[in-house]
Amino acid sequence: QPDSRICCPITFQGEMASRRQRLSKCCTVAIAAALFYGFGATLYVVPGSSEQTGSGADQTKPLQRRALLAGLLAPAIPGRADALMPEELRAASLFQRVSPSVLTVGEKRSSPSAAPQGPTGTGFVWDASHVVTNFHVVSELKDPHVTFLRKGEAGDEHVTLGAYVVGADPLSDIAVLQVKDDQSAEMPTLMQPLDRGRSHMLKPGQEVFALGNPFGLEHSMSKGVISGLSRSMEGAGGWPMNGIIQTDASINPGNSGGPLLDSEGAVVGVNTAILSTSGTFSGVGFALPIDTVAKNVGAMIEEGYVSRPSIGVELAPDAMSESLGMPGAMVMKVVPGGPAQQAGMRALRGGQLGDVIVRMGGRQISSSTDVFRYLDQRKPGEEIVMTVQRASQDVNSDDPDVVDLKVRLGRSNSKMVVY
Repeated sequence: QPDSRICCPITFQGEMASRRQRLSKCCTVAIAAALFYGFGATLYVVPGSSEQTGSGADQTKPLQRRALLAGLLAPAIPGRADALMPEELRAASLFQRVSPSVLTVGEKRSSPSAAPQGPTGTGFVWDASHVVTNFHVVSELKDPHVTFLRKGEAGDEHVTLGAYVVGADPLSDIAVLQVKDDQSAEMPTLMQPLDRGRSHMLKPGQEVFALGNPFGLEHSMSKGVISGLSRSMEGAGGWPMNGIIQTDASINPGNSGGPLLDSEGAVVGVNTAILSTSGTFSGVGFALPIDTVAKNVGAMIEEGYVSRPSIGVELAPDAMSESLGMPGAMVMKVVPGGPAQQAGMRALRGGQLGDVIVRMGGRQISSSTDVFRYLDQRKPGEEIVMTVQRASQDVNSDDPDVVDLKVRLGRSNSKMVVY
């Protein structure tokens, strides 16, 4: 008689499926029993407990087997405080290393443990006596102080020291504070400078960390990546801030002036702004590149300001030029005795439109921003050719006159608002 498993494949498959189900149930019961006994050993069998009473090897071996099983399963049990991944250990180590050099900038506290009064921001140690922060953090402070948070025997301790502004540049939103060195013998141990990296070597996708005091929460760290590079922002007086770093590391009010660090703990930027419709972080933060910061901080420590080239004019709002259908940068005022006046540039007066700058050094100028960008690449004392359009001397002509002017760039500092 033929084997039914060969003649009836469907019946054979059903029988095999039934066997697999029975085997699966047996395995499930066995595993459940093993887990029960294993965890029983872990949870209940301790030295001196009643389960260890008795004599002979028969009493010892089951306990050994149960404990061994529990030991094998122990690494899979979540909740261990020290079970950190290598990336987490690296981030925690970075925070412990750099956070003592990140501080609060604000008015003097009424007591060491009191909350800061008025607006506050973040700063970080630049060298043995200077702290760097944002200009907008210190612009309204009457009596600047810096507060360090350190670990003491009784827990966190605040150390507040007086400081004064030695340089401020509203155009790049950078300020430098000098900490008064006659207030505490601990100052050398507190003023530990952070390492500085190179912002021109950053790559999108690179890991970064933002440290600061968001909403007054001291020594907070957030993690993110470089989202974009070479962004532009408008600074004070319309002067462009170029090379801005975009990051998704969380930045909120209070983070301003704090460091943006690479994975080695080196400062690659200074947190300065967010793009948001609510006033809180929405995934787009901006930091000043450390290359620009380092150059300007050096100038401020040495001279107290950042020197920039100047043509000695005040430009009209771009909307005025656009409404008149005249692309370019319209001159509204000319500084008496300045480079533009010496070159013969004309301002708006008596109902007559001023000169409209259309080219600088051969470069097309379409707005006031283009003027600032061009000047940002030049140095005081350089001579450039500026092409302007002005009202025609021929009253019957609708076409403007085009005039080339040779201008020797002057020097302005960050305390001036007229360029």
